[in-house]
Amino acid sequence: MKKILYICTAMFLLLGVTSCEKDNVWGDGLPEMEHVYYVGFYKTNVNTDYLSYEIAADGLARWRFGSSATAGTWANTSEVNVTGPIPLQFHSERVRTYNPVNYFWVTNNGTSSTLTAGKDYSVTTESGATITPDAQGAYSVTWEQAKKGIQNIKIKRLSSVKGSLKVNVLDPAKGTPNASDITTTVNNHTNDYEIRGFTFDYNKVTVTFN
Repeated sequence: MKKILYICTAMFLLLGVTSCEKDNVWGDGLPEMEHVYYVGFYKTNVNTDYLSYEIAADGLARWRFGSSATAGTWANTSEVNVTGPIPLQFHSERVRTYNPVNYFWVTNNGTSSTLTAGKDYSVTTESGATITPDAQGAYSVTWEQAKKGIQNIKIKRLSSVKGSLKVNVLDPAKGTPNASDITTTVNNHTNDYEIRGFTFDYNKVTVTFN
């Protein structure tokens, strides 16, 4: 009888630990996490990978992923002057009545030549529709009913100007995000929901015009 009691107790404790771990990931049972979602870049399940895209002067486009900005094998894409898909992944385990909106930013990379949106490049959906930034320069993607998934964006080269861009889901103007300070990981916050970005994604997506 004691043996059975010990086994039951152990199973109860194990279930309790498992439940806590699940809560920490998805927010189940935690009211303050009930409407919190995460957005990042899909990188073949290796979250710390880099995504690199290039468009040559003749319009040839290629991309790669790897453990660093210089790692990985290049693969050509089919469109001229357009990058391959840049995949935004929305993490959610819920279906809601509202449609969350996440932002993303396309900015010049460091000391490279200044590339101007609308003149040297444009941002499009996967189908080629132009995405217009808001007054603060942020682009956006909408997730219907908060359903998890992936939406691809693309960068189209419009001029011969050379330079490099970074794509981020956290505003570079606010500085490097800090994993220990949740406020620095907020992508969008409304009365209905909050979307957070991943710190390990910051500055991991680069688009270069050669």
